[in-house]
Amino acid sequence: MSAYNPITSGIINKLAGIVGKSNLQIGAAISSEYSYDAGTIAEPKYPDLVIFPGTTQEVAAILKIANSALIPVTPRGGGTGLAGGSVAIHGGIVIDLQRMNRILHINPSAHYMIVEPAAQTIDIQQAAHQHGLLYAGDPCSSDHCVIAGNIATNAGGNRAVKYGVTADQIYELELVTPQGDIVTIGGRLKKNSTGYNLIHLIAGSEGTLAIITKATLKLQPLPPLIANYLLVFSDLNSAINAVNPILNEPIDLVSLELMDHETMLAIQRYQQQQLFPGQSGDSLLIQLAAISSAELEAAVQRLTAILATSRCITLTAVDGDQLWQGRRIWGKAIQVDHPVVFAEDIVVPIDAIEQLVNQLHRLTIKFGFQFRIAGHAGDGNMHLRVLPGSVSLENWSDSVHKFRQELYAIAYQLGGRLSGEHGIGSKRKGYLKQYINPTELMLLKNIKQAFDPNYILNPGKIFDNHD
Repeated sequence: MSAYNPITSGIINKLAGIVGKSNLQIGAAISSEYSYDAGTIAEPKYPDLVIFPGTTQEVAAILKIANSALIPVTPRGGGTGLAGGSVAIHGGIVIDLQRMNRILHINPSAHYMIVEPAAQTIDIQQAAHQHGLLYAGDPCSSDHCVIAGNIATNAGGNRAVKYGVTADQIYELELVTPQGDIVTIGGRLKKNSTGYNLIHLIAGSEGTLAIITKATLKLQPLPPLIANYLLVFSDLNSAINAVNPILNEPIDLVSLELMDHETMLAIQRYQQQQLFPGQSGDSLLIQLAAISSAELEAAVQRLTAILATSRCITLTAVDGDQLWQGRRIWGKAIQVDHPVVFAEDIVVPIDAIEQLVNQLHRLTIKFGFQFRIAGHAGDGNMHLRVLPGSVSLENWSDSVHKFRQELYAIAYQLGGRLSGEHGIGSKRKGYLKQYINPTELMLLKNIKQAFDPNYILNPGKIFDNHD
């Protein structure tokens, strides 16, 4: 592949002809927000141009120009990612999809919704709810993330234990390829064995294979009854040891989340109120669904029986809005007390969570760090905030690098992977090639080559072109 080319005045004029001059930002006029995402990056990376298309056809026209001229393109949705996925590592063009933010159609009787890529997840959830339906995708950033970003990272969130990840909520996607071709994949079908499952290939591809311009989403019936519970344990391992017994019960479990005691206290300080009544400690957050109060009561009795043999201190019914708002803002709460943090979202088999946490304790002691945890216990995806502890800021970056190498090795040894839903992006690409099977990495690169032979689309993410 040839080196990338600069954006000439002629190309700028062509792009302005597609979207209008008011929908371009160039050079010094580019907002600083495009130099980073919500994660931690070593240094800001600016694009040379930001463009705001309003239609699929405009996205296609932009990509045709960029591909022909060998100019890198980085798609951007809400900018809420934590792995550098929407940051223009190689400069070039950022395609900001924020103008394409509409909910186009809802069919309540057939249980589907059609949306544009920058429709906010919370708006999708609320629109479904107005029709007595549920959009099951529920990442913790749902109040400001967008659906294309959810698809790009295959986000899971708090309800994945019952409903699965974002790919499981999709019927159909409209895409624009790096060459500027428009294609629709999938279909509003319950089953489809017609070739490869491209939906599950695009979901999680981090904007490296195509740009999503429309999504047809599955909607679910709203459960008649929802109840939320806080389970406080004497220690973190006791909370973890209750996870598998809970999952093995025949109850309608919607969410099963793990939070350590220090995280619970940080949330209470952040919100300047006691988050929940009763004792505070290492906890499981649970949401149950039921079709009747009798079914719900039976489920609670089953939980109580399990917890009688554990070191559970309290099982308390709590307000759902308060519970899940606390879960959503945990990262902000931690960062108020600890401005310098490092975020991870290691995923391991559910029965390996305890081993992972034990190894985390060992590693943080070894490096002088501390950690906080708010994990999706029901699917093994552990969200971490690593804190400097006794480590000086001068030694922080080097120590974090060494810590990550050991942490990722442990994850793979436990049958896990580097990321459950944040993605590899630019943040983890240097580590991925150390741990992934070489044949698997070759297959990933072959897929990229098939979609994007000029490597113009979101280069520098997942792996480098020259790796």
